Amino acid sequence: MFSFKKIMIFNIFLYTLSFSEDIPNTLILDNPNKPITTVETIKKKEKAELNLNIKKVSSFEVDGYVNKNKKLISFVLDELITEDGFYLTNNKEIFNEHTRKVKDYSSSYAIEKTDYINKVITFKYNSLPQELYLIKYDSKTKELKKLYKWQEQYTRYIDSQKGNLVFSFTEEYKPFEIVNFSINRTINTKGNLEIKNGSYLRVDPLLTKEVIIKNSKGERIDTIALKNGSGFLKLDDSKKGIILENGSSILNFGVGFRNNEILFQIKGTTDSSKEYPMTFEVVNLDGTEEVYNINVKPAQYALKILNNSINLDFNKPDKYQSLNEAEETELISKSEILIDSKDLNIKVEFINNGVIRLKNGENSLNGKLEAQLDSNLSKGKIKTVQVTGKVKKEDVKNMPDGDYIGTTELIIIVDS
Repeated sequence: MFSFKKIMIFNIFLYTLSFSEDIPNTLILDNPNKPITTVETIKKKEKAELNLNIKKVSSFEVDGYVNKNKKLISFVLDELITEDGFYLTNNKEIFNEHTRKVKDYSSSYAIEKTDYINKVITFKYNSLPQELYLIKYDSKTKELKKLYKWQEQYTRYIDSQKGNLVFSFTEEYKPFEIVNFSINRTINTKGNLEIKNGSYLRVDPLLTKEVIIKNSKGERIDTIALKNGSGFLKLDDSKKGIILENGSSILNFGVGFRNNEILFQIKGTTDSSKEYPMTFEVVNLDGTEEVYNINVKPAQYALKILNNSINLDFNKPDKYQSLNEAEETELISKSEILIDSKDLNIKVEFINNGVIRLKNGENSLNGKLEAQLDSNLSKGKIKTVQVTGKVKKEDVKNMPDGDYIGTTELIIIVDS
């Protein structure tokens, strides 16, 4: 048994320990007029053990694209599979205390569309707070897979813009050249951009997924798939491109997009005096579209014919040509036309297959003209066209001498 004395000492020791925890250093002043005695309590501290179970969930910043007109918000994710479930909330207290499972699946944000190819999920909203949390979980186990955080200050807005644009090519343009058109490109010697109304066509490298091309009848011609805002269609050296029609005339062209620039390439046209209409439907990741009416006007080349008349002398023909067994003969005479081609590849031909009516007063006869480029005589920009005139010997046999005059047109085709 413990003695009373031992017990008293033990109790005093406990009291001293308790006192030392509250007041580690105590200064006692007995009397101001007497020497001061300093007493220090025991400075002993025991180690404490603390066991904590901490589950940390880190959030990842995510880009949000907001369409105010349709009240849609879209998120571009790093990965997206069919087994993923999603929950959108402005409450970050979305997990139970002892689990990583979502505790409430009801949400005021309904899923509008899930695009697995482009890894985009779109929600419908009534109002938007300053921040949202997008929870991605396993749709089978309900376990959290990833937590995303969106903040309003980093929002990019989708506007349903429309524009009416005209792309015109100048005389400096040569077929198959690729011309960049941009709202920031103020000087372009080979092409001009005119915004008749609305806004310039916008292709966002993160937002836009494709551009649908339709003709003036609303029929789909083709689709350009975009990656990082870039995509090309028939923009190459091949002679076959996209075909647009304006009445009986056609335009053969290529088109592409890069760095929010439109790239056009004219491969050929049957009538450069016309404009060729089409529609660009810019499709965004949330399914919304921006529609632009586009007109393309090919270059009208003012090629210069250096001599406007030709002289053919059938009294002294260059040669005779037998036409048939009956020995019907043609008289052939030749002349030349010089054309400043501006370094373009051209083809030439006369209208009506070269048939021409020649007159001298009341007398007339039929002739035929043929045109052919002479590469041997052509020098640089100046092209020489060899013109061959033909009349039947029998037709001129009883015709009076004199000058017979006729008018025709020479068609110059820019060869593409």
